[in-house]
Amino acid sequence: MFVCLVSIAWLAIAVHAQETQGPPAPAEAPIQAPVQAPAQAPGRQDPSARPDIVRRIEVRGAKRYTSERLIEALGQRVGEPLDRLAVDRGIKTLWQSFRVRAKVSAREVQASPTDSAGNDATGAGATGSGVELLLEVVELPADLEPRFIGNDGIDDETIRKWAGLEESEQVYLLQAPKIRQRLIENYKSEGFYWADVAIVTRGGESTELDVPADVIFEIREGPKVRVADVIVRGNDSMPDTGFGFWKDGISALAKRELDGPHFTNWKGEPFVQEVLDADLVAMRDVYRDRGWLDVVIESDVKFNAERDRATVIVQVDEGPRWRVSSLAIRGFEWADPKAGDSEKLTPVDLVFPEQELLELCDAKAGVVWEERVRAHDRSELRKRYGSTGRIQHPSLSRVVNWEFLEPELVFDHATKTVAVTYRLVQGRPVRIHEIRFAGTTHTRDRVLRTELSVYPGDIANLEEIQRSLSRIQGTGFFSDDMNPEQHRDPTFRFRAVPGEVELWDLEFVVEEGRVVNFNITGGVDSNEGIFGLLQLSMRNFDLADTPSKPWRFLTETYSKDAFHGAGQRLNLELSPGTVVQRYGISFFEPDIFRLYKRPIGLDIDFQKRLRLYDTHDEDRFEGTIKLRRRFTHDVTVGLGVKYALVDVSDLDSDGVPSSLDDQDALGEQAFQGLVMDAGWRNVDNLLNPRKGYWLRASSEWYGGAFGGDGDFVQTEFSADGYFPLGDHELGVVPGIHVGVDGGMAHAYGRTDSVPYTERYHLGGTSTLRGFEFRGVGPVDGASGFPLGGETFLAGTVEYQYPIYSITQPGTYRQIETLRATLFFDWGVLDPEAYSLDINELRTSVGFGIGLAYPLPLTLNFGFPIDSQDGDQRRTFSFTIGLR
Repeated sequence: MFVCLVSIAWLAIAVHAQETQGPPAPAEAPIQAPVQAPAQAPGRQDPSARPDIVRRIEVRGAKRYTSERLIEALGQRVGEPLDRLAVDRGIKTLWQSFRVRAKVSAREVQASPTDSAGNDATGAGATGSGVELLLEVVELPADLEPRFIGNDGIDDETIRKWAGLEESEQVYLLQAPKIRQRLIENYKSEGFYWADVAIVTRGGESTELDVPADVIFEIREGPKVRVADVIVRGNDSMPDTGFGFWKDGISALAKRELDGPHFTNWKGEPFVQEVLDADLVAMRDVYRDRGWLDVVIESDVKFNAERDRATVIVQVDEGPRWRVSSLAIRGFEWADPKAGDSEKLTPVDLVFPEQELLELCDAKAGVVWEERVRAHDRSELRKRYGSTGRIQHPSLSRVVNWEFLEPELVFDHATKTVAVTYRLVQGRPVRIHEIRFAGTTHTRDRVLRTELSVYPGDIANLEEIQRSLSRIQGTGFFSDDMNPEQHRDPTFRFRAVPGEVELWDLEFVVEEGRVVNFNITGGVDSNEGIFGLLQLSMRNFDLADTPSKPWRFLTETYSKDAFHGAGQRLNLELSPGTVVQRYGISFFEPDIFRLYKRPIGLDIDFQKRLRLYDTHDEDRFEGTIKLRRRFTHDVTVGLGVKYALVDVSDLDSDGVPSSLDDQDALGEQAFQGLVMDAGWRNVDNLLNPRKGYWLRASSEWYGGAFGGDGDFVQTEFSADGYFPLGDHELGVVPGIHVGVDGGMAHAYGRTDSVPYTERYHLGGTSTLRGFEFRGVGPVDGASGFPLGGETFLAGTVEYQYPIYSITQPGTYRQIETLRATLFFDWGVLDPEAYSLDINELRTSVGFGIGLAYPLPLTLNFGFPIDSQDGDQRRTFSFTIGLR
């Protein structure tokens, strides 16, 4: 009786489970049957005395798999109590692992008779009563070696990859339709527009599932279709014009991918319907973002007789542009800010007068309603609220977070106007409680705090926080130049303070970067020839943090447990070359007196350089020690002493300028004196600036009261401005770079003229591209070599266009890898101090291509416009590798 009740309960649970799971998926879920309870034999003892013991398991229907393997997957062992839940799980396992449909039934068995020796005569494996299980299986037909035929244009390895099959993986019939669909989709994505796949089975025509089948995928590729032309009609407001980097119009703005033959693809792009559909959507979005809200864009595709060329005709019906009829601004707060998915808003009074906010906006009556206007207004309103600490950041709670909600729009189709209402969740003012750093496993806290311009107690200002973040990133302590796309840049977030609503902790999140670089590299340069580079660079160095044991020097230095974390910089360089040999060591301590907000740094630099010029060989040693005061985060001033030893030799036998002859006659000369420099920097990125400015000036006084073999003064300045053409925060955009450099040198006291080695020269990859290195006059009349000058002024205007960029994993940040440049260079060099003859102006134009990652490579093609007799031209110049 007890067994019956248990069996009934088991059946009820199984039925309930099946009902709650819903109907089985067609051709996917196995036919599961609960274990059929054994019928109680007449005269059997009360089963409550002991559980049912499984005496034997019989397997029927197995063909590809052994009985032992199927019983093991079932999970029920002979000689152990019957576990009905385990058997149910085993049925699912048989389906998932072996694609076997299973059914289990049980029957009662009595105590086994024993022979004279006391052994079980039936072979059940154990004496005593219990149950026997019958495992009936039906194996799905499988093709152990699926075949693909007809794939002439795609190799077998790619076909298997598209099918999602590993090597020697078997295929079940139920998988065949999905494989077919994957093959067709991938073929079409490669331009095989007419591709189709048929499934042919052999030996599987029987309706019995246990009959093996041979699956053949017959591929009919058809011709690969390429785009012959894309014709856009009706785009009168945004016609397609220009070529190359200067394309304009709807196709360029939508970044249309489908195109006919062009410079980089003479055959034309493969025709892919999905790409065409995406292009049409992008074109519609461009029109609607610019106010054509009714635009209709449709396409028609015409194929040639051979079906391998497609002409795409895109028809644009622009319609009128919609304009703003009125603008209103309303304030709101969340009805229940703790409910993250709640969209209930409660109207509140504006924090600022509505008229004041309206004056900040471009969306005025009569203005075209376009995305540019909305983006501008959103930015201006965010700045106005942000000035009072009402900021927007994903780490802030809804209670305090400022939000620009989707505007409320009321359309008037008769007048093609829209009444706009900006809806603002005004949030609350946020103040900074504490400033913390996460991820600084080795870096001293003070190193980062010197880069901050926000402090505890301040109103949270996102612009100032972002500037602080940029300076932290600019240190280079938390970046990896060798693998930038895999390294997370510094960021920041807010942390809630318990019991506070408007008081938040500001946390900068960093990841310790590659600060110990040992490079063995080299390169080729038009100015400096072939060179090698053996360099040890240690950023975020700490001279006082010595290893725990001398023999642990290398391991602890590499693991950042030694010589790390104080913000110092150490650089050792050994660079042999065919034209230039350079050796040097430099050290910088950013805050030697621990002044924190206005630190004074110590800068030490020693360099040895041997340079082979056309006129002579120059052996130079320079040593500089400076103290550098930072008055603000952008303004620094340095003051120190400099000592230089200069020796010229091996003068050209055909003659050189007389000033070089004079210097050679004097032998090795020592120049020593006072140096001063100043800098004002405000750029978004130190290594690759795209926005901001950088001003630098320096002056060096040699001789006089400082002694040495020469009395002269050199004063130089440079200014660079970077102007992005677009929102650089949204990605890599084109930009303009304007640079100006100038210098003046004059002799005094015992020295009649500035030594030849200290004079200025123009020409080469860094100044006046299109001319040879030091190839700009004036020149010596006798030898033809450049005389150099005591005054120069040079500049450049560059249009920089990003050709290719990659997205840093885990972020939306774009990393520029390939850039094209158009440039206009100019310069004038005068042999006299404080004099510039405009008639000696040289100019050039050209273009360049630069690869930033993974190998630094710059190719320049310059073409002089204004030149003089004696100038040496060089159309092509290049740099591969960095010193």
